[in-house]
Amino acid sequence: MTQTAPSGAARLLRWAWIPVSLAALAGLSLLVDWRAVGRELAEASLPELAAMMAIWGVWLAVRPMRMRMFVRATGQGDGLSINDAFGAHAVGNSVNTLLPMRAGEVAMIWLLRRRASVPGGIGTSAIVLDRLCDLFGALSLLLIALAYMPQTPETIARALPVFGAALLAALAGLAVLLSLRKRALALAARVLPAKWMAPLGHLLDGLSVLGRPRIAIGAALWTAAISGLVATSFYFGIDAIWHDTKPVMAAFTVAVISLAFLVPAAPGGIGVFHAAAVFALSVFGVPAEAALAFAILAHALTFLLGLGVALTWVLANGISPRILTHRVDEAPDSKGE
Repeated sequence: MTQTAPSGAARLLRWAWIPVSLAALAGLSLLVDWRAVGRELAEASLPELAAMMAIWGVWLAVRPMRMRMFVRATGQGDGLSINDAFGAHAVGNSVNTLLPMRAGEVAMIWLLRRRASVPGGIGTSAIVLDRLCDLFGALSLLLIALAYMPQTPETIARALPVFGAALLAALAGLAVLLSLRKRALALAARVLPAKWMAPLGHLLDGLSVLGRPRIAIGAALWTAAISGLVATSFYFGIDAIWHDTKPVMAAFTVAVISLAFLVPAAPGGIGVFHAAAVFALSVFGVPAEAALAFAILAHALTFLLGLGVALTWVLANGISPRILTHRVDEAPDSKGE
């Protein structure tokens, strides 16, 4: 595939995560006693960490099913098997932890097209809908957690209307775009090259599936299962460090970390993930050292499990492992190429 040089704006966005992650890491360095963090890590409960990882493994298996539902609902992804959906998500998730600028989504689209002949526009629309569902799941966990908290943290009270308005605006914009689909395509045909029209049509076709009641209900059920698995996994992870954990703490922590990932961050959310976890658990009186110990373990262990699963799938399916560390346009199509 021909590689083009990134524009100045693209280069700026590619490195926009640096100040955010450095600021988060610097703040944590000033906030905690690292010897105490080390002690917390050494005393972590191994059975509860094992439970966290087991549930995360279930999450890895369940997570791709919602995206697969969106693809198959278009009628152009009937060939997308559970294996290929699982692999595309596992690889995409791992690439996102290794490379900046959400490169994993590009890898996911590439694999969907290569393995199941899913058009790029359909793959893109499925990922867009999947991410909207993630945002809805995070906000739902946040609202559930706030219902059981005696007082809403001031930072969350200010940010919640913004996130809610953003989600509603995205859904409203999507509804308007789909209702005016023909006009939008006609207008696009006047200003866009002809080769872009088919992918754009596929994109709109893929987005429109959320308007079907059966798909919307399915998306809600899958979102509840996916969010519940993450919260349950984090519950055991937090309890491995802080032995007075309550479900509301896990739900709130998952929501805050998920919403924190909306800002540019280092690959894998290094710094931002940890700072968000420390902030979320501080609301419940968990010391920064214990909260950071949980964040370090959760981040490292789930990353290693996800990377191991992705690498196993890649090798088992004859794809070069280079896809995990290179942009798609640099990765060979198959093993040994």
